[in-house]
Amino acid sequence: MNKEQKGSVLTRLFHVAREGKWQLSISCASAVIGMLAGILPYLSVYFIARAMLMPASENVQGTINFWIVIAGIGIVGNMLFSFLGSFGAHKVAFKILYNFRIRVMEHMGRLSIGFFAKNTTGSIQKTMDGNIEKLEGFIAHMLPDILGSAAVLAVLFGGLFMLNGWLAVTVLVAIIGSMALQFTMFGGKKGKTLWSEVAGAAKDMTGAFSEYVKGIAEVKLFGLTGTITKGLNDNIRKYEKWELRQYKRSAPAYTAYKTIVISLLSFVLPVGVLLISMHPGDKQLMLSLLMALIVTPAVYDPLMTCISYGAQMGQLSVGLDSIDKIMETKPISKARYPKVPDQYDVEFKDVSFSYKEASDPLRSMALAGLSFHAKQNSITALVGPSGGGKSTVGQLLSRFWDVESGEIYIGGINIQQIDPACLMDIVAVVFQDTYIFSDTVLNNITMNHPCSKEQVELAAKAAQCHDFIRQLPDGYNTHIGSGGMGLSGGEAQRISIARAILKNSPIIVLDEALAYSDAENENLIQRAIWKLIENKTVIVVAHRLQSIKDANCIHLLNKGKIIESGTHDNLVARDTEYRELWRLQHEADAWSIKAGGERV
Repeated sequence: MNKEQKGSVLTRLFHVAREGKWQLSISCASAVIGMLAGILPYLSVYFIARAMLMPASENVQGTINFWIVIAGIGIVGNMLFSFLGSFGAHKVAFKILYNFRIRVMEHMGRLSIGFFAKNTTGSIQKTMDGNIEKLEGFIAHMLPDILGSAAVLAVLFGGLFMLNGWLAVTVLVAIIGSMALQFTMFGGKKGKTLWSEVAGAAKDMTGAFSEYVKGIAEVKLFGLTGTITKGLNDNIRKYEKWELRQYKRSAPAYTAYKTIVISLLSFVLPVGVLLISMHPGDKQLMLSLLMALIVTPAVYDPLMTCISYGAQMGQLSVGLDSIDKIMETKPISKARYPKVPDQYDVEFKDVSFSYKEASDPLRSMALAGLSFHAKQNSITALVGPSGGGKSTVGQLLSRFWDVESGEIYIGGINIQQIDPACLMDIVAVVFQDTYIFSDTVLNNITMNHPCSKEQVELAAKAAQCHDFIRQLPDGYNTHIGSGGMGLSGGEAQRISIARAILKNSPIIVLDEALAYSDAENENLIQRAIWKLIENKTVIVVAHRLQSIKDANCIHLLNKGKIIESGTHDNLVARDTEYRELWRLQHEADAWSIKAGGERV
């Protein structure tokens, strides 16, 4: 979206707040009434002083008492309506931002994995938390305060002009000068560019810190000298550099601006004294100067509010740009007329794919013209060296990424013609790296889908994890930490298999499902897998050839291409690369070490 399409930052912010516009309008109106009520005490002072200096009637005390009551009403009205405005604005803001967060997260859920590969967890978190929180500040605080402050300023300046035009012009000139200084700090393209650079440095620092926390074990093992620590240090220094640059740029102008605003009386008083010297004995002029000296300091708070919030608009604009980048990222495409397969064989036809952009000089092909057919209710195994493209097959089948060329079919239907939600129902994946959410065991198995307790327990029993779950402090309601804290690798793997069993998809992808298993867990996981793949189309990604020797068909991949295919018996009976891998794995299984590090 270009600048003309986006409009001003205020237009974009009002667009975000459109869902609660009526409630927000009422809240803003209450805030404005409250702030205007705060002017009544100043107005009362004027009329009390006028009654005392220039009495228009004999009932001076009655006039004074009347305006004292008006001042009290103003104070009470200010408190009451300001509270109602603030409460209403906060209530609307939380509702709007809840819906906005959900909308952004739902959009992110429709993006390809490529988006998350290009953006660190920390930078996405910074956008979701920091930038959206700034929107809350605008809706709940800035908008009511700016409108109220603007109304108060208009009334105060109107009153000053009615008292004496020269005094009002003096205050106005001083304020315009201070605002011009403010604009040199935060306004224009340079100001926005600076805020953008500071925000980018902050996002990079948050991302680096997130990576540091994830790799803390490695950092400790290597004595805090690893590249992760260096990267974090570099990002902190970069952020410090931008903050200092922003401060050096803004400090002189900000000091001058604030000095002028705080010292408005130093401009009003000399002009007032000059006017009185020109018109000695003019009681109305003396009263005007007195009120100007009382009212002028009252300009300070609403003026500072408007200018301060105006400066924050630049930061908000940068935050909105970050959110826009997410919302403008095109999600995985949907077919206009989606189809639903009734057969579940899988076919890759001349599929090519790379994780890197075509312009990247380090680009290499993960898959290069890959073709194979995994028949329904059969087991197809993909083996070969690391980096050969095995795991990529499962990711492309799930449409985590879209192919660059070629087609993938399920039951004769191109997966791009299947609705993404339907495709996710058809395909279940047990990843090599199982992720356990910070939630209960129950919710980790059901993934918050409605399921009966009996269904969950049946899935857990089939996945060989029911027994260890029952031994947890609260059974299925035990809260386990982010990333699976409190569970062994084998236990976490069986939880993920229970998920897949409960999902009951007709196509199963097993991506190194035995990666973290010891001898005991391996037996349990194997029994769970056999239950999972019963009467399913199964694609197995494996390094351990022993685990797939009973597959219906084995494909050996290297550099994104199939170089050998067949059953285990057929492949080991011939002079094949698979047979050499089989031999090397048997040698590796017999490998051991003894004291001194010698190989046995």
